[in-house]
Amino acid sequence: MSVHRIILLLCAATLVFACGGDEETVEIEGGELTFQAEGEGVRISGEKEGVGAISGQFGENAEIPDGFPEDVPIYPGAEVIGGMVAGHGGMVTLQTGDGVEKVTAFYRDELVKEGWTMGPEMDLGEQRILPVEKEGRNAAVQIAREADTTTIVATVGMGN
Repeated sequence: MSVHRIILLLCAATLVFACGGDEETVEIEGGELTFQAEGEGVRISGEKEGVGAISGQFGENAEIPDGFPEDVPIYPGAEVIGGMVAGHGGMVTLQTGDGVEKVTAFYRDELVKEGWTMGPEMDLGEQRILPVEKEGRNAAVQIAREADTTTIVATVGMGN
């Protein structure tokens, strides 16, 4: 399932909850996802054929999901905006007030310390993308600044 499809489903779930719903199950190709309102957030659970279990949480009370790899560093003091694991992949979204340069330097150093090999970095000014590889797994950390907030999205393919 693509990230874009998940975002569309999250938007649909948000509309359901805005209209007073607490839980909504959506049929997807080869499975289903359940969206459950939790305060100002959404918890996702389900299963998809060929992918396996899908779980995550976005918004209020979001946390690093169980099963997210421990060798992917989490930026110190960052707020967790969302996280998800799906089969052999996962992602987390974090926010901090620190600038792009400081966050990028942290990830360059910490990913290498964790045994990741850096790929060619993409520098787009206020946005950076750090692709990495380790033992057949691929990951990328995207760092972007908007106003006074830096958003960090770490996406990992967890291998087979």
